[in-house]
Amino acid sequence: MSRRPDHDTPRQPSQIAILRFLRVHGPAARIDIGNATGLSPATVTSLTADLIAQGLVQETQSAATSTGSQGTTRGRPKVLLDLVPSAAYVIGIKLTINLIEIALGNFKGEIEHSIQHSINTRDLDDTSLVATLCDLIDQFIADNDTLAKRPPIGIGIAIQGVADSNSGEIIWSPALRHRQIAVTKPLRERYGGIVQMSNDANCIATAITQNNDLGGKGDFAVIMLGYGVGMGLVLNGAVYNGHFGAAAEFGHMKYQPDGPLCNCGRRGCIEAYIGDYAILRDASGLIDLPNANSLHPSEDQMMDLVKRARSGDEGLADLFRHAGKVLGYGIANLIALLGPERILITGSGARAYDLMEPEIDRGLREAQVPELRNGPKIIHLPWNKDLALQGAIGQSLLRHDESIFANPPAHQG
Repeated sequence: MSRRPDHDTPRQPSQIAILRFLRVHGPAARIDIGNATGLSPATVTSLTADLIAQGLVQETQSAATSTGSQGTTRGRPKVLLDLVPSAAYVIGIKLTINLIEIALGNFKGEIEHSIQHSINTRDLDDTSLVATLCDLIDQFIADNDTLAKRPPIGIGIAIQGVADSNSGEIIWSPALRHRQIAVTKPLRERYGGIVQMSNDANCIATAITQNNDLGGKGDFAVIMLGYGVGMGLVLNGAVYNGHFGAAAEFGHMKYQPDGPLCNCGRRGCIEAYIGDYAILRDASGLIDLPNANSLHPSEDQMMDLVKRARSGDEGLADLFRHAGKVLGYGIANLIALLGPERILITGSGARAYDLMEPEIDRGLREAQVPELRNGPKIIHLPWNKDLALQGAIGQSLLRHDESIFANPPAHQG
C-alpha cells in the first residue's frame, strides 16, 4: 500500500482509521498499523502519540518470539498498541419477541455484562415501549458501578424486523403490534449521546466486519435465518442501509406472489417459506403439535422438528429441503443483482443447514444464468454466538469514532 506524505495526511480520518484497525486487529505494532492504513511510520508515531495522550490508546508488550539453541528466549518483547477498554462505554439493546436484552460494551467493542428481560412486547404501544426501554436502561445504569463513573456515550439498538436507520423508527417488527414507532429520538433526548437503531441482520453484518476471525473483509452479504429472514449487506467495508434507511430486506423479496402469508402482512415472501414460524406452520399440517407456539416457536420446538427430519420423517425433511430451494432462488437473485464476494448464511434457523444445503445448490442451478455460476462463495457460519447485540454496540462505537474528535476527551494526567 502506498504511503501518503505527512503534510497530505488528514489527521482526524487517519486517527479514526487507526482506532478502527485496532478494534479489529489489536493489539498491533506501529509498523503493522502503517502497513494496513498506508500511513508513514512518522505519521503513525505522531497520531498514536495523540491518541495515547487522549486516553484512547495504550502501549502494551507482546511476549518475545525468538528462542535460542537452549530454548531460552532472546530479544526484547515487541511494543504493541491497543485500545483502552475503559475509554468509553456504550449500551447495546436487542429487541425480539417477548425479550429485551441489554449489554454494556467497552471501547474495544467487548461485551462486559448483559441481562435479559422477559416482557410481553406485543402489549407495548409506542409510548409504553419507550417508557419500558427507559426504565430498563435506568435500572441497568444504576446497577453498574462502571456507568456511574463513566456514563455511556451512546446506545445501539438491534431490532427484529424492519427498521429505518435514518429516522430511528421501527417500521415493522413481529415483536410489536404497532408500526412506525419512533425510538431513537426520545432516547436521545433523555440520555444524550449517539442513539441509533438497525435491524438485527445489519447489526450482525457490522459484528462480522469487526471480527477478524469471521472473514468480514471485502463486499459480502450475511443472510440471517431464524424466526424470520434478514440480510445485512456490506459494501466497501460499510453496512449498506440505502437512501431510505431500510435496504437489503432479503426475507421480503417475493418467491411466489400468491404464496403463503408472511408475518409482514403480504403473501409469498421468501420468509413465508423459510422462517421458523413458516416451518412450524407447515409441520403442524403433517404431525400432531398440540403445544406449538406458532407466533414464536422455541428452539426446543424447532430442534425437535430437525431431529425428526434427520431420523427419517421424510415429510418434515421435505419442508427443510424446500426451504433450502427457496433460499437458493433468493440467493440467485442476489447474485444477479449485486454479485457480492461472499454470502454468509447464519442464524439459529440454519440449524438444519445440512438438510437445506443440497437444495440451496439445486435452487441456484435452476435460477441462475449459467454465466453467473462461478459467483460468490457461499459459507455457512455456525450460530454459536448471537452477534446482533455485539453489532449494535459496534455500530454505536463506529459513530462515536467519527464524532469524538469534534470534542476530544481531556488528556489523562
